[in-house]
Amino acid sequence: MSRRGRFPVPKRRSGSATLQVAGQRMASAALVYAGSEARLADDTWIALDFETATPDRASVCALGVAVVQDGAVVRTDSWLIRPPANRYSERTIAIHGITPLDTANAPSFGEIYQDLLPYLQDRHLIAHSASFDISVLRACLAAYRMPAPELRYICSCTMARRAFPALPNHRLPTVCGHCGISLRHHDAVSDALACANIALACKVATDSDTIHAAVRALGVPVHHI
Repeated sequence: MSRRGRFPVPKRRSGSATLQVAGQRMASAALVYAGSEARLADDTWIALDFETATPDRASVCALGVAVVQDGAVVRTDSWLIRPPANRYSERTIAIHGITPLDTANAPSFGEIYQDLLPYLQDRHLIAHSASFDISVLRACLAAYRMPAPELRYICSCTMARRAFPALPNHRLPTVCGHCGISLRHHDAVSDALACANIALACKVATDSDTIHAAVRALGVPVHHI
C-alpha cells in the first residue's frame, strides 16, 4: 500500500523477494540546533507501527509508515515481513490476523532494511506508545546486526494525553474516536496513519503552526536512539 507525495522514497523492484533501493535516495533533512534542542529544518515526521509474530520483539511481521510533511500526510507505505523461522503465536494471530501463510514468501527485516532506512536516518519519528515500537526497532537491528540510525522520536500517546486530558484513556482507538480518525486497529499502515493524524490533531488543539511547535507547547519529550 503506497500513497505518493512530495516526499521522495526508494522504489521497489517488482518480482524480487529482496526489496532494494532503486533510483535516487532520499536526501536527509538538515538538522538545525537551537540551544540543546535538535529539530529538523522542515516539519517532516515519520509515523510508524510494527506488528510482531510472537512476544519476541525481534519477530516483526508487518510494518506501516506514514509521512507527515508541512501539516499533511503525503505518503504511506507498508511491508509484510517474514519473522525468524516464520513462527507465530496464536495470541498474536488473534490480535492482528497475520498468519505464517501471509509471510511465507515475504522478505525478512534484514532484506527490507535498505528501503526502510531513508525513513529513519536523521528523521523525527512518531509512534503511539512509542516505547514498544522503538523496542521492536532496536531488537530487529540487534538481531540482524544492523547499526542504529541517528533519529529522534516522540510518543503520540503522550501528546494526546496532554492535549486531550479528559479522555478516559489514551489508547489508539480511544483517541481516534475522539478525533474522528478512521482506524483498522492492528493493521500496521492504518495504525501508522492514525498516529500521524493524532499528531496533526494535537497541532490543531494547541493552535500550533507545526508539529514541532505542538511538541514544545505540550512539553512532550523528544527521545534519541
